Amino acid sequence: MDQSQTQSQNAPYKGRAIAAESLYLLNLLFPIIPLAFLTVIYFRNRTTSSEYLRSHVLQPWIAALISTTLFILINLVAWLMGGYSSMDNLVSIHSLVALEAYTLLVILPFLVPGLFALTKAMSGLAWRYPLIGRLL
Repeated sequence: MDQSQTQSQNAPYKGRAIAAESLYLLNLLFPIIPLAFLTVIYFRNRTTSSEYLRSHVLQPWIAALISTTLFILINLVAWLMGGYSSMDNLVSIHSLVALEAYTLLVILPFLVPGLFALTKAMSGLAWRYPLIGRLL
């Protein structure tokens, strides 16, 4: 089967795949809230017959769970180390280190596969995330 046939078969699912990948990228910038919407999309489409849609919904959902968990853990460590102790001192060294750690350790490595997946979803093609896709 050539690429144009694959794209035409995936056309009915393209919007949902693009929405899932977009919510994943949005979750990197604003954790937790986009994850809730992505979870709804995942549970509505997890049993669909389209392998294209299932992969474009399952993989970003797992990646969003991982990135949100890391966000919570990094902020929890900053809070336990004395950051966020008062509303007067929201920009403490601990909060700045937590923000920088989240940017370098989570956003940057998770952004590139998410952008590749979004472009593939827009093209109507399947794509595997480098680590998550191999485990599935």
